[in-house]
Formats: sequence, C-alpha cells, structure tokens
Amino acid sequence: MAKLARSLVRLKSLRPRGRHLIILLPPLLVLAGVALAARRSPVAQPVAFNHRKHTKDLGLGCEFCHQYVTTGAHAGLPGARNCGICHQVEQGKSPEAARVTALLGRGDPLRFNKLFRLASHVNYTHRRHVGIAKLECRQCHGAIADSDRPPSRALVRITMNVCLDCHRAKGQSLDCVACHR
Repeated sequence: MAKLARSLVRLKSLRPRGRHLIILLPPLLVLAGVALAARRSPVAQPVAFNHRKHTKDLGLGCEFCHQYVTTGAHAGLPGARNCGICHQVEQGKSPEAARVTALLGRGDPLRFNKLFRLASHVNYTHRRHVGIAKLECRQCHGAIADSDRPPSRALVRITMNVCLDCHRAKGQSLDCVACHR
C-alpha cells in the first residue's frame, strides 16, 4: 500500500502533459500491437491451391476463378461451384487435387480466405483498376500467379505510397476523395 501511495505522489508531481503520457501510452502500445499482429497474421486456406498449375500450365485467366475481377469492387474468391467445374472427378496426381475432389464429393464448402486487404476507408474497386484501366493483377498482387502453394501473407504490402506512385506514373487523380471515404 505504501508503494502505491509513493507511486501516486510521483505521478502527481509530474507535469500534466507527462502524467497524460504515462497514463495513455500503455493502452496505445497495446492497441498498436494488436493492430500490427492482426495485419501480419498468417492466412490459412482450405487447400494448398497451386496458382501456377492453373494459370501457367492450364492457361486459365484470373477471371476464371475470380469472376468479378473486371466488374466488381472485389475480385471474388472461388468456391465449390467454381472448383467443381473441373474437380468433380480427380485431376492429375497431386494429393491436394484429390483432396479437392473428396471435399466436393462430400458436399463440404470450399471457402478460400481473403489474403489481400485494404483499410476500410479506402475506396478501391477491381472494376475501375482492372476492368477499365486494364492494370495487370501482378501490379498489386505480385507474383501470386507463379506460386505453387498459397502464401500465408500478401506478397505485396499495398501502402498509400504504392498507390500514389502508380497514380502519378499513369497520370491519374491524386485527389484524396477519389480514393478515400
């Protein structure tokens, strides 16, 4: 109890600004740590999807699995219906392809998890960037089409500077309200 009283006396002797800093800093550090951990936490997928097999070997375009890539705000993620077009019967010899066929055969949902995320205040649409401006997926998503296993984190960290550099290079708007809500 005496120790607590001494701490309170020391805290009261600080200038008001210093007192606020001591009181506010620990919760702010905790919040920053939680936000950082959430941003960098690995993303698990239901199967070890091989992008390279589908894009390079089979020649499928991104729009085959990501059906809204040129028309929607979000590109969309493939589901059981998409995968079932080819995987109702076993394809190839890979254990993951057999697993997909088994999952579909049991009627299990096949839900892929979003890997690339932008802040909620960013107004981004694939329609505007891919459908209209004809940007290649690689510009924002890096070499995802060349990967043989799903990465656990986004291959490219999309920051405001990445967007601004692209907008400057393409002569596009730098007006804040064009991209921010």
